[in-house]
Amino acid sequence: MRYILVDIPDRENFYPFTLTRSLADCRVGIYTFKERWEQYLKEESGIYTASYLQNLYSDISFTNTQESIYFINITCIPSNDLIQQIAQLKEGEKLVSITGKWVATKTKERALSKILLANHPPIDAEDVSFMNNAIHLLSLQKQFIQRDFEWVKSNNQSGEIDESNNVINKDQIFIEPGAIVLCSNLNATEGPIYIGKEALIMEGVSIRGPFVLGKNAVVKMNTSIYGATTIGPNCIAGGEIKNSIMMGSSNKGHEGYLGDSIIGFWCNLGAGTCNSNIKNTAGDIQMWNESKQLWETIGQKMGMLVGDYTRFAIQSSINTGSYIGVCANIFGNGLLPKHIPNFSWGITKGYRIEEIFEDINNWKKMKGNVISDEEKDILKYLHLLTA
Repeated sequence: MRYILVDIPDRENFYPFTLTRSLADCRVGIYTFKERWEQYLKEESGIYTASYLQNLYSDISFTNTQESIYFINITCIPSNDLIQQIAQLKEGEKLVSITGKWVATKTKERALSKILLANHPPIDAEDVSFMNNAIHLLSLQKQFIQRDFEWVKSNNQSGEIDESNNVINKDQIFIEPGAIVLCSNLNATEGPIYIGKEALIMEGVSIRGPFVLGKNAVVKMNTSIYGATTIGPNCIAGGEIKNSIMMGSSNKGHEGYLGDSIIGFWCNLGAGTCNSNIKNTAGDIQMWNESKQLWETIGQKMGMLVGDYTRFAIQSSINTGSYIGVCANIFGNGLLPKHIPNFSWGITKGYRIEEIFEDINNWKKMKGNVISDEEKDILKYLHLLTA
Protein backbone atom coordinates (compact mmCIF):
# COMPACT_ATOMS: atom_id res chain seq x y z
CA MET A 1 0.00 0.00 0.00
CA ARG A 2 1.59 3.27 -1.16
CA TYR A 3 -0.82 5.85 0.27
CA ILE A 4 -2.03 6.35 3.85
CA LEU A 5 -4.66 8.99 4.73
CA VAL A 6 -3.97 10.59 8.11
CA ASP A 7 -6.60 12.36 10.20
CA ILE A 8 -4.87 12.59 13.59
CA PRO A 9 -3.54 16.19 13.51
CA ASP A 10 -6.99 17.71 12.88
CA ARG A 11 -9.55 15.08 13.86
CA GLU A 12 -10.69 16.97 16.98
CA ASN A 13 -11.97 19.77 14.72
CA PHE A 14 -14.53 17.32 13.33
CA TYR A 15 -16.09 16.15 16.59
CA PRO A 16 -18.55 14.56 17.25
CA PHE A 17 -18.20 12.57 14.01
CA THR A 18 -14.55 11.60 14.47
CA LEU A 19 -15.13 10.36 18.00
CA THR A 20 -16.35 7.04 16.60
CA ARG A 21 -14.64 6.78 13.20
CA SER A 22 -11.89 8.24 11.07
CA LEU A 23 -12.69 11.39 9.11
CA ALA A 24 -11.80 9.30 6.06
CA ASP A 25 -15.04 7.36 6.56
CA CYS A 26 -17.27 10.42 6.86
CA ARG A 27 -19.48 11.26 3.89
CA VAL A 28 -20.35 14.51 2.16
CA GLY A 29 -21.69 14.20 -1.38
CA ILE A 30 -21.73 10.85 -3.16
CA TYR A 31 -18.50 9.58 -1.62
CA THR A 32 -16.65 9.31 1.66
CA PHE A 33 -13.41 11.28 1.85
CA LYS A 34 -11.43 8.06 1.48
CA GLU A 35 -13.38 7.05 -1.62
CA ARG A 36 -12.88 10.49 -3.17
CA TRP A 37 -9.13 10.44 -2.54
CA GLU A 38 -8.86 6.97 -4.09
CA GLN A 39 -10.46 8.21 -7.28
CA TYR A 40 -7.66 10.75 -7.64
CA LEU A 41 -4.93 8.35 -6.49
CA LYS A 42 -6.29 5.60 -8.75
CA GLU A 43 -5.62 2.96 -6.11
CA GLU A 44 -6.69 1.97 -2.61
CA SER A 45 -5.41 3.87 0.40
CA GLY A 46 -4.97 3.05 4.06
CA ILE A 47 -6.11 4.95 7.14
CA TYR A 48 -3.95 6.19 10.02
CA THR A 49 -6.13 7.43 12.86
CA ALA A 50 -6.29 7.58 16.67
CA SER A 51 -5.10 4.37 18.32
CA TYR A 52 -8.47 3.54 19.89
CA LEU A 53 -10.10 3.73 16.43
CA GLN A 54 -7.42 1.94 14.43
CA ASN A 55 -8.88 -1.56 14.90
CA LEU A 56 -11.79 -0.49 12.70
CA TYR A 57 -9.29 -0.55 9.85
CA SER A 58 -6.84 -3.20 8.73
CA ASP A 59 -4.28 -0.64 7.65
CA ILE A 60 -2.19 -0.72 10.81
CA SER A 61 -0.21 -3.44 8.97
CA PHE A 62 1.74 -0.70 7.19
CA THR A 63 3.77 -0.35 10.40
CA ASN A 64 5.26 -3.80 9.72
CA THR A 65 6.80 -2.83 6.39
CA GLN A 66 9.93 -0.85 5.55
CA GLU A 67 8.75 0.57 2.24
CA SER A 68 8.46 4.29 1.65
CA ILE A 69 4.85 5.47 1.87
CA TYR A 70 3.02 8.68 1.00
CA PHE A 71 1.21 9.93 4.11
CA ILE A 72 -1.51 12.46 3.22
CA ASN A 73 -3.51 14.87 5.37
CA ILE A 74 -7.13 13.74 4.87
CA THR A 75 -8.40 17.29 5.48
CA CYS A 76 -6.79 18.40 2.21
CA ILE A 77 -9.27 18.68 -0.65
CA PRO A 78 -7.89 16.45 -3.43
CA SER A 79 -7.16 17.78 -6.89
CA ASN A 80 -5.13 16.57 -9.86
CA ASP A 81 -2.55 19.31 -9.27
CA LEU A 82 -2.14 18.29 -5.64
CA ILE A 83 -1.73 14.61 -6.59
CA GLN A 84 1.09 15.59 -8.98
CA GLN A 85 2.84 17.58 -6.26
CA ILE A 86 2.59 14.64 -3.84
CA ALA A 87 3.91 12.20 -6.48
CA GLN A 88 7.02 14.36 -6.94
CA LEU A 89 8.08 14.03 -3.30
CA LYS A 90 11.33 12.21 -2.61
CA GLU A 91 12.13 10.11 0.44
CA GLY A 92 12.03 12.27 3.59
CA GLU A 93 10.35 15.27 1.90
CA LYS A 94 7.07 16.86 2.88
CA LEU A 95 4.58 19.35 1.45
CA VAL A 96 3.12 22.19 3.51
CA SER A 97 0.67 24.95 2.69
CA ILE A 98 1.77 28.59 2.50
CA THR A 99 0.49 28.93 6.08
CA GLY A 100 2.69 26.03 7.22
CA LYS A 101 -0.07 23.41 7.51
CA TRP A 102 1.10 19.85 6.83
CA VAL A 103 -0.11 18.34 3.55
CA ALA A 104 1.87 15.17 2.81
CA THR A 105 5.13 13.33 3.47
CA LYS A 106 6.96 10.52 1.68
CA THR A 107 8.85 8.51 4.25
CA LYS A 108 9.80 5.14 5.69
CA GLU A 109 9.08 6.49 9.18
CA ARG A 110 5.95 5.27 10.99
CA ALA A 111 5.76 7.43 14.12
CA LEU A 112 3.39 10.35 13.54
CA SER A 113 5.81 12.92 14.96
CA LYS A 114 8.50 11.85 12.50
CA ILE A 115 6.03 11.78 9.61
CA LEU A 116 4.98 15.36 10.33
CA LEU A 117 8.54 16.55 10.89
CA ALA A 118 10.16 14.77 7.89
CA ASN A 119 13.91 14.83 7.19
CA HIS A 120 14.24 17.76 4.80
CA PRO A 121 13.08 21.40 4.69
CA PRO A 122 9.39 21.64 3.76
CA ILE A 123 8.24 22.22 0.18
CA ASP A 124 5.44 24.72 -0.35
CA ALA A 125 2.30 23.24 -1.90
CA GLU A 126 0.51 25.31 -4.52
CA ASP A 127 -3.23 26.02 -4.40
CA VAL A 128 -4.11 23.54 -1.67
CA SER A 129 -7.39 23.89 0.22
CA PHE A 130 -8.51 22.25 3.45
CA MET A 131 -11.67 21.22 5.25
CA ASN A 132 -11.37 23.23 8.45
CA ASN A 133 -13.97 21.69 10.76
CA ALA A 134 -17.34 19.96 10.86
CA ILE A 135 -19.34 23.14 10.25
CA HIS A 136 -17.18 23.93 7.21
CA LEU A 137 -18.45 20.74 5.56
CA LEU A 138 -21.86 22.36 5.05
CA SER A 139 -20.41 25.21 3.00
CA LEU A 140 -18.22 22.80 1.00
CA GLN A 141 -21.07 20.41 0.29
CA LYS A 142 -22.21 21.98 -3.00
CA GLN A 143 -18.63 21.81 -4.32
CA PHE A 144 -18.30 18.13 -3.39
CA ILE A 145 -21.67 17.18 -4.89
CA GLN A 146 -20.87 18.94 -8.18
CA ARG A 147 -17.45 17.29 -8.42
CA ASP A 148 -18.78 13.83 -7.54
CA PHE A 149 -21.66 14.13 -10.00
CA GLU A 150 -19.32 15.04 -12.85
CA TRP A 151 -17.09 12.07 -12.00
CA VAL A 152 -20.04 9.66 -12.02
CA LYS A 153 -21.44 11.07 -15.26
CA SER A 154 -18.07 10.81 -17.03
CA ASN A 155 -17.73 7.14 -16.10
CA ASN A 156 -21.32 5.84 -16.26
CA GLN A 157 -24.64 6.31 -18.00
CA SER A 158 -27.78 7.34 -16.17
CA GLY A 159 -30.92 5.28 -16.20
CA GLU A 160 -34.06 6.66 -17.79
CA ILE A 161 -36.21 9.08 -15.80
CA ASP A 162 -39.79 7.87 -15.61
CA GLU A 163 -42.27 10.09 -17.47
CA SER A 164 -44.46 10.40 -14.38
CA ASN A 165 -41.88 12.81 -12.89
CA ASN A 166 -41.83 16.57 -13.39
CA VAL A 167 -38.20 17.26 -14.43
CA ILE A 168 -36.20 20.45 -14.92
CA ASN A 169 -32.66 20.33 -16.37
CA LYS A 170 -32.70 16.61 -17.14
CA ASP A 171 -29.00 16.47 -18.10
CA GLN A 172 -28.06 17.26 -14.50
CA ILE A 173 -29.99 14.29 -13.09
CA PHE A 174 -28.39 10.86 -12.71
CA ILE A 175 -30.25 7.72 -11.70
CA GLU A 176 -28.34 4.55 -10.83
CA PRO A 177 -29.57 1.00 -11.63
CA GLY A 178 -32.37 -0.29 -9.43
CA ALA A 179 -33.46 3.16 -8.22
CA ILE A 180 -37.18 3.94 -8.31
CA VAL A 181 -38.38 7.53 -8.80
CA LEU A 182 -42.06 8.08 -9.61
CA CYS A 183 -44.45 11.06 -9.59
CA SER A 184 -41.91 13.49 -8.12
CA ASN A 185 -40.60 16.99 -8.84
CA LEU A 186 -36.87 17.07 -9.70
CA ASN A 187 -35.33 20.51 -10.29
CA ALA A 188 -31.60 20.46 -11.12
CA THR A 189 -31.39 24.12 -12.13
CA GLU A 190 -29.18 25.15 -9.20
CA GLY A 191 -27.21 21.93 -8.90
CA PRO A 192 -27.20 18.26 -9.92
CA ILE A 193 -29.39 15.49 -8.52
CA TYR A 194 -27.94 12.03 -7.97
CA ILE A 195 -30.05 8.99 -7.05
CA GLY A 196 -28.03 5.95 -5.88
CA LYS A 197 -28.49 2.25 -6.59
CA GLU A 198 -31.65 0.62 -5.22
CA ALA A 199 -32.77 3.97 -3.73
CA LEU A 200 -36.45 4.88 -3.55
CA ILE A 201 -38.12 8.26 -3.97
CA MET A 202 -41.81 7.94 -3.18
CA GLU A 203 -44.63 9.85 -4.82
CA GLY A 204 -45.07 13.59 -4.31
CA VAL A 205 -41.46 14.35 -3.33
CA SER A 206 -40.02 17.73 -4.37
CA ILE A 207 -36.24 18.02 -4.69
CA ARG A 208 -34.19 21.04 -5.69
CA GLY A 209 -30.51 20.24 -6.29
CA PRO A 210 -27.69 19.99 -5.44
CA PHE A 211 -28.81 16.68 -3.94
CA VAL A 212 -27.42 13.19 -3.31
CA LEU A 213 -29.42 10.13 -2.29
CA GLY A 214 -27.20 7.18 -1.39
CA LYS A 215 -27.57 3.48 -2.09
CA ASN A 216 -30.68 1.83 -0.59
CA ALA A 217 -31.84 5.14 0.88
CA VAL A 218 -35.52 6.20 0.92
CA VAL A 219 -37.24 9.57 0.58
CA LYS A 220 -40.81 9.29 1.84
CA MET A 221 -43.96 10.74 0.30
CA ASN A 222 -44.37 14.53 -0.03
CA THR A 223 -40.91 15.29 1.36
CA SER A 224 -39.40 18.68 0.44
CA ILE A 225 -35.60 18.92 0.03
CA TYR A 226 -33.67 22.00 -1.06
CA GLY A 227 -30.27 23.57 -0.62
CA ALA A 228 -27.21 21.34 -1.01
CA THR A 229 -28.17 18.11 0.78
CA THR A 230 -26.65 14.64 1.17
CA ILE A 231 -28.80 11.71 2.29
CA GLY A 232 -26.31 8.87 2.74
CA PRO A 233 -26.72 5.12 2.10
CA ASN A 234 -29.49 3.29 3.97
CA CYS A 235 -30.97 6.52 5.33
CA ILE A 236 -34.66 7.40 5.48
CA ALA A 237 -35.67 11.02 4.80
CA GLY A 238 -39.01 12.71 5.32
CA GLY A 239 -40.58 16.10 6.09
CA GLU A 240 -38.63 19.24 5.19
CA ILE A 241 -34.83 19.12 4.78
CA LYS A 242 -32.59 22.03 3.83
CA ASN A 243 -28.79 22.23 3.38
CA SER A 244 -28.06 19.20 5.55
CA ILE A 245 -26.03 15.99 5.65
CA MET A 246 -27.10 12.55 6.87
CA MET A 247 -23.93 10.46 6.64
CA GLY A 248 -25.43 6.98 6.60
CA SER A 249 -27.97 4.52 8.08
CA SER A 250 -29.83 7.33 9.91
CA ASN A 251 -33.55 8.06 9.94
CA LYS A 252 -35.61 11.21 9.69
CA GLY A 253 -38.68 9.44 8.47
CA HIS A 254 -41.48 11.81 9.48
CA GLU A 255 -42.66 15.42 9.39
CA GLY A 256 -40.46 18.05 10.96
CA TYR A 257 -37.71 20.44 9.86
CA LEU A 258 -34.01 19.63 9.52
CA GLY A 259 -31.88 22.58 8.39
CA ASP A 260 -28.18 23.49 8.20
CA SER A 261 -27.31 20.37 10.16
CA ILE A 262 -25.10 17.28 10.03
CA ILE A 263 -26.34 13.93 11.33
CA GLY A 264 -23.85 11.09 11.84
CA PHE A 265 -24.39 7.36 11.36
CA TRP A 266 -27.14 5.27 12.98
CA CYS A 267 -29.15 8.18 14.35
CA ASN A 268 -32.93 8.55 14.55
CA LEU A 269 -35.10 11.68 14.68
CA GLY A 270 -38.53 10.90 16.12
CA ALA A 271 -41.74 12.07 14.44
CA GLY A 272 -42.26 15.83 14.62
CA THR A 273 -38.68 16.58 15.65
CA CYS A 274 -37.54 20.01 14.44
CA ASN A 275 -34.37 22.04 14.77
CA SER A 276 -33.88 25.80 14.72
CA ASN A 277 -31.20 27.17 12.39
CA ILE A 278 -31.56 30.91 13.05
CA LYS A 279 -32.21 32.86 16.24
CA ASN A 280 -35.39 34.89 16.70
CA THR A 281 -33.15 37.95 16.84
CA ALA A 282 -31.27 36.87 13.69
CA GLY A 283 -28.13 37.49 15.74
CA ASP A 284 -24.87 35.56 15.91
CA ILE A 285 -25.04 31.97 17.14
CA GLN A 286 -22.94 30.55 19.95
CA MET A 287 -22.07 26.84 19.56
CA TRP A 288 -20.19 24.46 21.84
CA ASN A 289 -16.71 23.43 20.61
CA GLU A 290 -16.03 20.00 22.11
CA SER A 291 -12.31 19.91 21.39
CA LYS A 292 -11.68 23.38 22.86
CA GLN A 293 -14.27 22.97 25.63
CA LEU A 294 -15.72 26.43 25.07
CA TRP A 295 -18.53 28.31 23.30
CA GLU A 296 -17.69 29.93 19.96
CA THR A 297 -19.46 32.46 17.77
CA ILE A 298 -20.04 30.72 14.43
CA GLY A 299 -22.21 33.07 12.37
CA GLN A 300 -25.86 33.79 11.76
CA LYS A 301 -27.20 30.42 10.60
CA MET A 302 -26.54 26.93 11.99
CA GLY A 303 -28.65 23.96 12.97
CA MET A 304 -27.04 21.06 14.82
CA LEU A 305 -24.18 18.57 14.79
CA VAL A 306 -25.26 15.11 15.95
CA GLY A 307 -22.83 12.26 16.69
CA ASP A 308 -23.26 8.61 15.75
CA TYR A 309 -25.90 6.40 17.45
CA THR A 310 -27.88 9.34 18.91
CA ARG A 311 -31.68 9.26 18.93
CA PHE A 312 -34.39 11.87 19.60
CA ALA A 313 -37.85 11.24 21.04
CA ILE A 314 -40.92 12.37 19.10
CA GLN A 315 -41.62 16.12 19.00
CA SER A 316 -38.11 17.04 20.13
CA SER A 317 -37.41 20.78 19.81
CA ILE A 318 -33.75 21.39 19.11
CA ASN A 319 -32.09 24.73 19.79
CA THR A 320 -30.19 26.89 17.31
CA GLY A 321 -26.53 25.86 16.99
CA SER A 322 -26.73 22.67 19.05
CA TYR A 323 -23.80 20.33 19.61
CA ILE A 324 -24.98 16.82 20.45
CA GLY A 325 -22.56 14.00 21.24
CA VAL A 326 -22.52 10.30 20.41
CA CYS A 327 -24.83 7.63 21.84
CA ALA A 328 -27.35 9.97 23.41
CA ASN A 329 -30.94 8.83 24.01
CA ILE A 330 -32.64 12.23 24.04
CA PHE A 331 -36.01 13.26 25.46
CA GLY A 332 -37.21 16.26 27.42
CA ASN A 333 -39.83 19.00 27.64
CA GLY A 334 -39.56 22.27 25.75
CA LEU A 335 -36.50 23.54 23.93
CA LEU A 336 -33.58 21.17 24.48
CA PRO A 337 -30.18 22.38 25.75
CA LYS A 338 -27.70 23.54 23.12
CA HIS A 339 -25.04 21.12 24.38
CA ILE A 340 -25.96 17.50 25.09
CA PRO A 341 -22.92 15.37 26.03
CA ASN A 342 -21.95 11.89 24.88
CA PHE A 343 -23.97 9.04 26.43
CA SER A 344 -26.77 11.26 27.71
CA TRP A 345 -30.00 9.73 28.97
CA GLY A 346 -32.62 12.38 28.43
CA ILE A 347 -30.48 15.52 28.58
CA THR A 348 -27.90 14.51 31.21
CA LYS A 349 -25.18 11.87 31.38
CA GLY A 350 -26.19 8.44 32.60
CA TYR A 351 -26.73 6.07 29.67
CA ARG A 352 -25.30 2.71 30.84
CA ILE A 353 -22.98 0.88 28.45
CA GLU A 354 -24.92 -2.42 28.58
CA GLU A 355 -28.12 -0.61 27.57
CA ILE A 356 -26.23 1.27 24.85
CA PHE A 357 -25.06 -1.96 23.20
CA GLU A 358 -28.52 -3.52 23.39
CA ASP A 359 -30.28 -0.46 21.98
CA ILE A 360 -27.79 0.05 19.14
CA ASN A 361 -28.10 -3.60 18.20
CA ASN A 362 -31.90 -3.32 18.14
CA TRP A 363 -31.66 -0.41 15.70
CA LYS A 364 -29.02 -2.12 13.56
CA LYS A 365 -31.14 -5.27 13.24
CA MET A 366 -33.81 -3.17 11.53
CA LYS A 367 -31.36 -2.61 8.67
CA GLY A 368 -29.94 -6.15 8.69
CA ASN A 369 -26.83 -5.27 10.69
CA VAL A 370 -25.30 -5.94 14.12
CA ILE A 371 -22.94 -4.01 16.36
CA SER A 372 -19.35 -5.21 15.92
CA ASP A 373 -16.78 -5.96 18.61
CA GLU A 374 -14.66 -3.08 17.28
CA GLU A 375 -17.56 -0.67 17.70
CA LYS A 376 -18.15 -1.91 21.23
CA ASP A 377 -14.50 -1.38 22.13
CA ILE A 378 -14.61 2.20 20.83
CA LEU A 379 -17.78 2.99 22.78
CA LYS A 380 -16.36 1.41 25.94
CA TYR A 381 -13.28 3.61 25.62
CA LEU A 382 -15.32 6.77 25.14
CA HIS A 383 -17.76 5.81 27.90
CA LEU A 384 -14.91 5.45 30.39
CA LEU A 385 -13.79 9.00 29.55
CA THR A 386 -17.19 10.31 30.68
CA ALA A 387 -17.18 8.41 33.99
